[in-house]
Amino acid sequence: MEAHAMASAKTPGSSPDLIVVREPDSPGAQAYRSVRETLRHARSEQPVGSLLLADVGSGDQSGEAAANIAASFALNGESTVLVDLDAASPVVHSIVNIPSSPGLIDWLAAERDSAEKRPSPHPSSVEYLSVLPAGDRNVSSIQSPLADLLTDTRCKALVSALQADARYVVFHGSASPVSSQLLTAAANVDAVVLIVRSGTTKRTAAQNAKESLERVGARLLGVVLTED
Repeated sequence: MEAHAMASAKTPGSSPDLIVVREPDSPGAQAYRSVRETLRHARSEQPVGSLLLADVGSGDQSGEAAANIAASFALNGESTVLVDLDAASPVVHSIVNIPSSPGLIDWLAAERDSAEKRPSPHPSSVEYLSVLPAGDRNVSSIQSPLADLLTDTRCKALVSALQADARYVVFHGSASPVSSQLLTAAANVDAVVLIVRSGTTKRTAAQNAKESLERVGARLLGVVLTED
């Protein structure tokens, strides 16, 4: 893969809190801030206001990585919204301790019937960070899969609506396998970063994800390695 490794970050294991908040001087927190600064410097080439963090075999660790990267922007005083695309195995809401619903699925279903409805991210305990969870079908009783709801037009509308109130919009989703909703998001954000697990993610899986994302015109900025 040509995409370079942006940083290597140790995730805080099973702990649901954010290492950038709990241990701001730790090597892990410093690694996430390094990712943040890399993305900020990329603005000189093309502004990065919306970002997709695509998990390639990292599991729950990628959710923690995404939450910590989003929180690092917020801790820098920049309003940030974190969006969970993984409706099948959502993890972001539990990491930041917010309700699982209403979320993205609920907004997409409502937006289909009323274009005037705006998404309502949940505030988090981190100042300037809000989160739009994937949503819970068991709560919302919505039967349509996220892949059918998140069309190209609706994704554009979602990014635009969230950017009206936030400096950064950060999506998190699984690329193992690459889903249609992930590709839709990749085609409508400013940049994509792969999250891989050191010693676990297979190179072929990362390469396949990279090629799939490039086919929809995604701008790949690099790779974040997570470690135990």
